[in-house]
Amino acid sequence: MAKRPDGGERREITAKNVFDRSNMPSRWERLTGVSPKIPEDRKFLNFVAARYCGEPRLPHPDTLAVPDEVGRSESVGFIGRWMFIAGGSVVVLGLVGQLAALAIIGVVVLIASLAVVVTSSISAEPAIAEFRAWKSQCEAAHARVSEDALDPEYASTLNAMICHDEGTLAYCAATIASEIEREPAWKAACLELIAVDLWDELDEIGSSARQIADDREATEALILSRLHREPDVQELIKADNRERSEALALLTARVYAFADYRDRVHRLGMSALRDNRTISRAMKQAANELAVAKLRK
Repeated sequence: MAKRPDGGERREITAKNVFDRSNMPSRWERLTGVSPKIPEDRKFLNFVAARYCGEPRLPHPDTLAVPDEVGRSESVGFIGRWMFIAGGSVVVLGLVGQLAALAIIGVVVLIASLAVVVTSSISAEPAIAEFRAWKSQCEAAHARVSEDALDPEYASTLNAMICHDEGTLAYCAATIASEIEREPAWKAACLELIAVDLWDELDEIGSSARQIADDREATEALILSRLHREPDVQELIKADNRERSEALALLTARVYAFADYRDRVHRLGMSALRDNRTISRAMKQAANELAVAKLRK
């Protein structure tokens, strides 16, 4: 992938080009461990580390579709409770009025309400239990990513990530997403950009980085194998290196474009802020002019 500098000549975008435009871990953090100070940085770095670990991205708990069995069970339970109350009332009336038939009817209603509620609960329980377990799993994953502190496992993953270009690119993408989210113009309705889902972007970037890392580790295993000097194995290693370089170049270009998007958001924010200041200044000047005219009358 190439970019066009001011001279018009096309040249390759390298990982260093991305690193020069991103908030990288400091030298001290590379020695002692990544420790982001900003909550947004921690949130997005937790997320990208989870993708780099190969963890599946789970939906937000609030977006889960409640199974039909839950609604049916609640409806049946509501009807069953009223049937039970009605049956109990009929039994009481029958006993007080010494009306055996009425009391028997009440008992039948009680038994029927219990049977309906129990049957509905038993039939719906597997689906409800599965939904609750799935929701609990999603809540745990969401809480782990969103917690204030950097997750220890993810911190270890980040420290390993930044030793290789693909992992550092994913790290940079997380910090870029953090910068975008902190821009006042980002959530403005009048934003003159195509909306980008930051989580989707990091999900794909982190997953791509994980794939490149897997390929790199597989190639390293070939290099360390007893057959690494064989001509066919040498050809495999060369092909793997070539394919991985192509994948890394595409990932580099994507993160570089993500940084371009961040800069456009920032420029729009600065422009909107300047426009607001201009309007405010004009209003103040008009008010001062009116005050001067009024005072001179």
